[in-house]
Amino acid sequence: MSHSPESSGLLARISTAPGRGVGAVWALIALAMMLVGAVLVPAVLIGETDQVVLIRWFLGGNVLAFLGFLPLLRAVHALIGSTAMPAWTMAAAYAVLLIRPLALVPDMISAPTALLGTTGLLSSLLPYLLLATTGVAAGFAAWAMLPLAQSAASPGRRLAVAAGVGVLVALALFSFAPYIAPLSALGVAVALLIRSGRFDEKNGPAGQS
Repeated sequence: MSHSPESSGLLARISTAPGRGVGAVWALIALAMMLVGAVLVPAVLIGETDQVVLIRWFLGGNVLAFLGFLPLLRAVHALIGSTAMPAWTMAAAYAVLLIRPLALVPDMISAPTALLGTTGLLSSLLPYLLLATTGVAAGFAAWAMLPLAQSAASPGRRLAVAAGVGVLVALALFSFAPYIAPLSALGVAVALLIRSGRFDEKNGPAGQS
């Protein structure tokens, strides 16, 4: 099956790691989206009595925070610095990261009826299943860009590395959410700024961008 020039160009851009300076900007964007969505919006809603307004704004904040994982992945790619191989696995990682925020949009529109009407085992497991999608996305990304996964001797070992990364990310989110993602974004931003020379007093402000 042939690919259009547009899709091939998009895959090429996704698979290529951005510069460290650009990656730091992506990390700071991710940090801002997560803090606004997960911290600022709930704080503003304190004292709100209208349930429809409360639920819609709360879910909207979550959508914004979850979308912050997209620039965070771009920043992590800049930190690692390797070209994603194969490119489609990196595209799959971004696509899977969209599942979680998009799944909240119907509830945000129909609030509060949708939330009050959710009962049963599937409904109780759904938040955990959506949270696990971030681990799946991390596994795809690890398969695509981690040198350890790329240099694995066999597809089975490469899959084991990717699965291990995905499980670790999912467990971290289960244990420390919502704090782990903003802290990760901040850590990635600082690491990229240091590696780009922004904090290098000896060499001055110039560095790799």
